[in-house]
Amino acid sequence: RFVLVFDLALISLSALGSYALRLEMGPDFFRYYLSGALWLMGVSLLVKPLVFYLFGLYRRLWVYASINELKVIALAVTTASGIVSIIMIGLFMLKIFGPGLPRSVLAIDWLLSLFGIGGIRFTIRLLAESRAAAEKAGSSGRAQRVLVVGAGDAGALVVREMQKNPQLNKTPVGFLDDDPSKQRHQIHGVPVVGQLSDLAR
Repeated sequence: RFVLVFDLALISLSALGSYALRLEMGPDFFRYYLSGALWLMGVSLLVKPLVFYLFGLYRRLWVYASINELKVIALAVTTASGIVSIIMIGLFMLKIFGPGLPRSVLAIDWLLSLFGIGGIRFTIRLLAESRAAAEKAGSSGRAQRVLVVGAGDAGALVVREMQKNPQLNKTPVGFLDDDPSKQRHQIHGVPVVGQLSDLAR
């Protein structure tokens, strides 16, 4: 519910903001473009939440958002903006509003929506991670320091689990991996500190 409320506010701001960025908010704007801005906001409020719902944006736990969720957001926003653009151009050609509809406004609205809709969801994830980090810091005095063998997908998954669950009382401090290309790199902020032969040291 809260994400939907934020979405409605962001959709409205994107529609009005696209006109504000494209045009100066002077007398000509209120004379020629205000009706178009209001129509864009109204159509967007009707279309975009419905498309987002169909793409499942209101059924996901955003504290676990990943690149896959980012792809879904981009696809949902692009689809919704495409539908809104078609409707707006059709309404303009039917002279429902006027006298102007700058086409660049539709592109700006898509860009603002993409940043706004994506931003609010990944903010949720960042807040969840910050809370987990704070809890982990509070228990770091008794946390066991862990060296992870293998800097691949499985090792990265293990490190993320330890970082996100402070109740495990384990702090990953480094990876060991025989792949030379991974040496001195980091995964989730944890460095690859050596090869398997360095384990004893």
